[in-house]
Amino acid sequence: MGREAQCRCRIGDQGAEAKALLEADELLLRGGFKRRYALAELSGLRVEGERLCFEAAGERVALELGAKPAASWLKKIATPPPTLAEKLGLSAAHPGLVIGDIDEPALLEALQGARTELPAQAHIALAVVSSEAQLQAAIAAHAGLPDARHLWIIHPKGPKASLTDATVRRLMAAASYVDSKTSAVSAALTATRYGRR
Repeated sequence: MGREAQCRCRIGDQGAEAKALLEADELLLRGGFKRRYALAELSGLRVEGERLCFEAAGERVALELGAKPAASWLKKIATPPPTLAEKLGLSAAHPGLVIGDIDEPALLEALQGARTELPAQAHIALAVVSSEAQLQAAIAAHAGLPDARHLWIIHPKGPKASLTDATVRRLMAAASYVDSKTSAVSAALTATRYGRR
């Protein structure tokens, strides 16, 4: 989500200036108050005039964001995040073709009911790779699919990954692919969608 605002904040009967940060799964306060609230634990979410109000961790919280920003933050918090299947564009109507082996539980769940073994029926292709050789094999396998099919390259993330993001991008560019979207898959894996130039 990545929203932030400098605002007057009230927790219970105390007030202070704070920076509020709205992240994907938590709301952080820094400055006059230091708090970390999981979005799933917020209750009583509402807008009262200029304030976004809620209860969390036994505290009553009000953030003076302004009426319009408060309504926008409320909507963002109340809207459930997209599932991994939605992020990857997978559904029964838009199945994915798996190149290679997949054993990541989150990915297997996303593919449930949205997977095909027939290249002609695939809306998109997915490959989990952890080495340059696996990436090159995925590129070669993808070459046999119809031109309109995108390819999600799913690989380890982090500075100690066996296949870095920079290496993936370099090899995909060399094979005439361009990236168009990224998505987290799990704590250990990231995904980037590629299409042919």
